[in-house]
Amino acid sequence: MAVKLGIESIRTIALFEKITNVHARDCLITEDCVYFLVDPEKIGLAIGKNGAVIKDVRKMLGRQVKLFGYYDKPEEMIKNMVPNIKNMSFNDGKMIISIPSQDKVAVIGKNGRNIKAIKEIMKRHFSINYLKLR
Repeated sequence: MAVKLGIESIRTIALFEKITNVHARDCLITEDCVYFLVDPEKIGLAIGKNGAVIKDVRKMLGRQVKLFGYYDKPEEMIKNMVPNIKNMSFNDGKMIISIPSQDKVAVIGKNGRNIKAIKEIMKRHFSINYLKLR
């Protein structure tokens, strides 16, 4: 599925790629964080030794930065973003995932920021309009 990027996203990706030398497939910009989708084998390169490269990206953008590996299948993609999945059901644009209760706070994030970003990424790339945590 093709993702249309706005000017701000294109500029942010260009800055990210210039600093990290890693191609970003997509970026989602929120008020306090920028989420990048990169090839899974390039995440370490984007982070850099002791996190030096990603710290430079954070400094330049003035926001938190989170990296996710991009996968072609929605099941692999959600497992990458939410690592402790116990159960998952997926059909007809709907996905329901079960995670341990102690991990829910981290997955949801402050004021639901993380889960909103995950929902938006899944919607943009796989047309999943409904994502529920259990």
